[in-house]
Amino acid sequence: MKTFSNIVKIAACIVFIWCVSSAAKPYWNKYWLGHEIRSAAIYGTKNSISDTRTFLIEKIKYDWPGFRGDDFFIEKDTNDNVTVGIEYCDAISVFGVSLKELEFTVEKTASEVDAIL
Repeated sequence: MKTFSNIVKIAACIVFIWCVSSAAKPYWNKYWLGHEIRSAAIYGTKNSISDTRTFLIEKIKYDWPGFRGDDFFIEKDTNDNVTVGIEYCDAISVFGVSLKELEFTVEKTASEVDAIL
C-alpha cells in the first residue's frame, strides 16, 4: 500500500512540474526573443533597415517559425539609433488545452557605438 501512495505522489509531482513549466513557457520565449531582437537592433546600427530585417529573419526562422519579417517593426533615426520590436500573442496551455491568451510587446533599442575603450 505504501508503494502505491509513493507512485501517486511522484505522479502528482510530475504533473505539477509539467503545469508550472507550461505556464512559464510563454515568458521564457519572450525573454529569448528579446535577445534575438536586441542583436538585430545592434546589427541595424551599422546596416540598412532591409539588411536588418533579413538578419532578423535568419536569426528567428528556426526557433520562431510563425513570425515573418513583416511582423517586426524596425525604425532607424538620423543618429543611427535603431528600435526593433514586435507585438504578438502566446498562450499558456497544459496538455493541449489553452488556459490563457497572453499579449506580448518586445521592443529593443540600440545606439551606434564608434569605439569601445
